[in-house]
Amino acid sequence: MNRRITWIIMSVIMFLSAGVLIFYFLWANGYIDPPDTSPTTSYADFTYPSFDPTKKVEPAGTTDPQETVFTEQSAESSDVLVDFELLKSINPDVIGWLHMSAPFLSQPIMMSPTNDNYYLSHNMVKEYDKSGSLYAEHKYNKPDFEDMCTIIYGHRRSDGSMFGNLQTALKKVDLSSNPQYIEIYLPDKIKIYQICATIPRDKKHILYYNDFDKKSVYSSFINQVYRSSGSAVDLVKDIKPKYGEKLLILSTCLRTDRSRRFLVIAKEIESKPYNTDVTQ
Repeated sequence: MNRRITWIIMSVIMFLSAGVLIFYFLWANGYIDPPDTSPTTSYADFTYPSFDPTKKVEPAGTTDPQETVFTEQSAESSDVLVDFELLKSINPDVIGWLHMSAPFLSQPIMMSPTNDNYYLSHNMVKEYDKSGSLYAEHKYNKPDFEDMCTIIYGHRRSDGSMFGNLQTALKKVDLSSNPQYIEIYLPDKIKIYQICATIPRDKKHILYYNDFDKKSVYSSFINQVYRSSGSAVDLVKDIKPKYGEKLLILSTCLRTDRSRRFLVIAKEIESKPYNTDVTQ
């Protein structure tokens, strides 16, 4: 009888353990949707009160991307909304601030001058953090976002932090009928990008294999993007980037397949300096 009870207990433990492992596999690989609210640190102390993260950037007056005029948040963006002086006094590796509405993201962008892997596992205050930070690589990009293509990397955390909600949120949006924008605040100006494509891709390093300063390489990459198909693909054909238009790519792990990447590709549609006459 004791032996039978022992086998029953062991069977229950094994069954529960298997259930936990299966759940962890599904959760870690993105089969279970991340929460709508990200636990990512807001860093609200580093933005001025005039910075309203609830406001969505919207075009006004025209639907022609070449004539888009921005209102609401970006109209106020002639004022400096991010306290870069304070940010850089804490960590000079801060190069900018990313803000977008779907999903809601408001995070500093880091760039280590020596180790491009550092912010995979460290936060803005240089503490070890498995969520890491949003960052660009110094080996391939300049911190002023004036390269023909700048890539920002971030983990797809299953708790929704960093780029954890990126794929899930954008899948719910038709980018053609409901344009989405990415705002990049820099110490001296703001850049606004319109999202033109989301695609899955292999993990080959894009900037290592593609010199976007060359027209043939730029055009070939964009044409390849616009030939993509699948459930994670959304292409806005009316704003297909042309050589000379600066690109911004957000790169994270693809849900359900960590060996591949999910890319959000956007093109710059506005770049303007801050109004330095305004006193915060």
